[in-house]
Amino acid sequence: MRNQNVFCLVAMFTLFLAIAYPSSPVSGAFTLESSFNATQTYTDNLFYDDKNREEDFGTFLGPNLLLKYDTPDIVIGGTYFGRFVAFVNNPDQNRYIQNANVLLDLPFLTKRYKKLTVSIDETMNFTPQLDAFSLSGAQDASTTVTERGGSEGGGTGATGSTGATGTASGGGALGGSGISQGTGGTQGVFTSRASAFSNLAGLTLGYALTPSVTPTVAYHNQYLHFFSSGFQDSMTHIGRITVPYGKSEKITIIPSYTYLQTNYLGTPTQVTVSDKLVSHQPRLAISYLFTPLLMGSLQGGAAFSKQTGAKETQDNGVTTTSLSDKWQSTLIGGATITKSYRNGNLTFNADQTIGGGGGLASQATRTQTLTGRIQHNLSTKLKGFASIGYAKNKSTQDGDAFNTNTYRIQGGLSYALLSWLSCNVNYSHINQKSKGLAVDDIKVNQVFLGFTAFADPWILMR
Repeated sequence: MRNQNVFCLVAMFTLFLAIAYPSSPVSGAFTLESSFNATQTYTDNLFYDDKNREEDFGTFLGPNLLLKYDTPDIVIGGTYFGRFVAFVNNPDQNRYIQNANVLLDLPFLTKRYKKLTVSIDETMNFTPQLDAFSLSGAQDASTTVTERGGSEGGGTGATGSTGATGTASGGGALGGSGISQGTGGTQGVFTSRASAFSNLAGLTLGYALTPSVTPTVAYHNQYLHFFSSGFQDSMTHIGRITVPYGKSEKITIIPSYTYLQTNYLGTPTQVTVSDKLVSHQPRLAISYLFTPLLMGSLQGGAAFSKQTGAKETQDNGVTTTSLSDKWQSTLIGGATITKSYRNGNLTFNADQTIGGGGGLASQATRTQTLTGRIQHNLSTKLKGFASIGYAKNKSTQDGDAFNTNTYRIQGGLSYALLSWLSCNVNYSHINQKSKGLAVDDIKVNQVFLGFTAFADPWILMR
């Protein structure tokens, strides 16, 4: 499987540093945290296909694990999420889905090089359903975590993964593990059922030149492979340079430059074909801390993008059109506001980005998203959340693969039944309208009822 990522190089680099610069002997702990989740679901559109609507009940069973070795000099470990998914009326769609994340923190580097920070990312996912909004703050039920004691949380960034003390209800009705088209892809578009594998790897280095200026350099890549036909495999490379400048305790100015390149791999889709997409994206962001509990940010810039070898097939394969290979410019940017209060928090985000099709088509897209989420503690045991998501996707460079408007509304409650047992109920409504060649109209209603049992942490070695 083609997966040209940096994780192996990062691991070798880390091992070299640990050997070359050994730290003094310190005590550490080797621990295992675990929980087990059982969730019952109902959907009125199992295949996310309005032309073949079929309702069904599903059952999700599986563990959440966190294995970690923790010392003052190094933290290393991993999380694992697994679910066996069984459907009543469609047993041929039964699957085992899983998600794994590597945890690696290197405090000894910061101790030796006081101004240096290092962050390493490595995430693998297998899923039968992509999540359109997992990076946007309007999480799918699969990334809605009920922590021990009933507190509500969210999935972790791009992967939508849960910690060992969390529970995932399954990606929509299909039990997805949170893979999103988001990294260099196209957010806010739901697809038909599509088994996929994704690997995200990356390295971020920061160095504090002065107390107020900390430049960072980052590289990430995402390999996306589909086991289902009709989708586009890809490898996306993202390089980013940022220079955060703390003008004051309340204001931070962050100029940045991002280079994005999506290479399209394997067999093209029925409606599109392309070699690669390249995009240069300079931005300027300003964040402001209004109060200790209220923060806002604005960012703006431009994306200069070019797609090579792009063609589009229309009229059932009769007409093939070559798309422009000239550089095109698009405004990008957004705004975010986050508010915390005594019994919860809320977040609102608006964004416009350029993506590479997210596996649905090998075509550049302009994506506009509006998302919001509120989390409220109704009592010490009862928590609630609600989220909204809207996305508009339109092909750039005269393409017709994307012309889609997508809405999603979600809500849920979680309750701590016992110190070791919690339950949650969630609802999700999806409504997608499309005039594009690569995306269909979709309406889906889903209900989830889940229980999670938590084990006490096991200290395997100290």
